[in-house]
Amino acid sequence: MTTLDDLFPDGKHRPGAHAVADDHHTVRRLDELFGDRRTDLERTHRASARPALIAMVNSAAADATSLPEAPQTPHSTPRHRRRRIDVVNVAAAGLAVVAVVAAGVMGGVQIATASPASDALHVLSADEKTIESATAGLEAAHSRLIDAIADADAAAEALRPALQQVREATDPADIPEGWADAPEDAGTIPIADGKALDTVLAAIDTYQKELAAFTVPELPAVYTPSNVDSESLTEVAAAIDAAQLQLNAIDRSSAEVRTVRTAVDARAATFAGQVSAFAATFPGVAKGVIEQHPDAEQELKDAVTAAAAAVSGADLLTADGAATLPAYRDAVVAVVADQVAADRQREREEQEARERAEREERERQQWRPPSSQEPDPGETTAPPADPDDSGDSGDSDDQPAPPEG
Repeated sequence: MTTLDDLFPDGKHRPGAHAVADDHHTVRRLDELFGDRRTDLERTHRASARPALIAMVNSAAADATSLPEAPQTPHSTPRHRRRRIDVVNVAAAGLAVVAVVAAGVMGGVQIATASPASDALHVLSADEKTIESATAGLEAAHSRLIDAIADADAAAEALRPALQQVREATDPADIPEGWADAPEDAGTIPIADGKALDTVLAAIDTYQKELAAFTVPELPAVYTPSNVDSESLTEVAAAIDAAQLQLNAIDRSSAEVRTVRTAVDARAATFAGQVSAFAATFPGVAKGVIEQHPDAEQELKDAVTAAAAAVSGADLLTADGAATLPAYRDAVVAVVADQVAADRQREREEQEARERAEREERERQQWRPPSSQEPDPGETTAPPADPDDSGDSGDSDDQPAPPEG
């Protein structure tokens, strides 16, 4: 018998008449199960805890009631709908099968009837088209390489005389006033930095020598398409071998042309840097020119500064860039000439001042103040002596010597 059976011997349901007797029986059974703790509790507590205990027991009994099982849902077997046959789809599928079979048959026939020489002829035709396009590209690159070397040499050669123009110019101080041309013995004044100019001229010589040393690769021999028997596999194979050799020769020549062109471009970039370094010296030289000629007009000084900046920012290897060099030279000559004119004007003014001072000094020395004693009216005043008379002044009554007989 379980514990709940001991507590509820009458089962889950009982009549209300036996409620009092059952309460005593329940209390006794609880004391047996949990022990008698009433000696530790007050009487009021004992009376108040009883309904709560009864409620707990009833709750436990209710929880112990088994739940009814849910009925199983019957599974019905689904019914498949009968499909109708589509005549159009069947016909289309049949035609597709026929087309596939026909294509396979045609391919098989072509494979069976194909000639090895014919296939090789297609390969030869493709190679010959490749040779034609590759040859055109190689010839264009070869021509550009030749032009690049020639243009670089011509630009360097054209720069040489332009640089020589800024080495020196005739000194305006050696040209007399009013003269249109300088005398043969006239001196010169420097225009550009002489050391930097010599350096860039030497760079031109070296550059031109290296350009002349470049060897332009030769082009492969001209390829002539082979006239072979299209039915002869041997002739077609030999023509394919010749075409492959031509393609290899084109590849080698193209690589050589690219190598030389890379070297030419690198050398041109180095030379351009040397020319730019020379052009960068002009602003400093212009500053020195302005400081050495302080009496020149400010407008002319500004022109020198602007011309130097133009040279420094120009590409001297082009015609427009080289044109900035003589413009700078003319600006410097104008400043120097204006300084010479100012110096000459100052010298004239100084010379006039000296001559005026000397003249005033002579006049001061020749002037005599008048005598305070008046001359006797009976005395005659001797005329002043002739300053041109270099002889001694004798008595006025001396007679001239008689002529010799």
